[in-house]
Amino acid sequence: MREFFIAFRSRSDAMRFYEELTTYRIPARIINTPSSAGVGCGLSVKLLAKNLQQVKIVLERSRLASAIGFFYFAENGSARRMNA
Repeated sequence: MREFFIAFRSRSDAMRFYEELTTYRIPARIINTPSSAGVGCGLSVKLLAKNLQQVKIVLERSRLASAIGFFYFAENGSARRMNA
């Protein structure tokens, strides 16, 4: 796994989290939540796996209740929930 994403129930929370990550200089991208994840508002934040621990800290500090969970892309391209 090289990349993962965090799905949100709120589009504004997804954008707010993305902006928060940029203040910490953690590389991130806003993506459309893959339909195979079957969750969320349609926006997710995609990140590099090497930044997972930092991202968890930022998410905890952000206190965004709309965060659904951590997902990764399986070999077949479908989104799978992580045990993060």
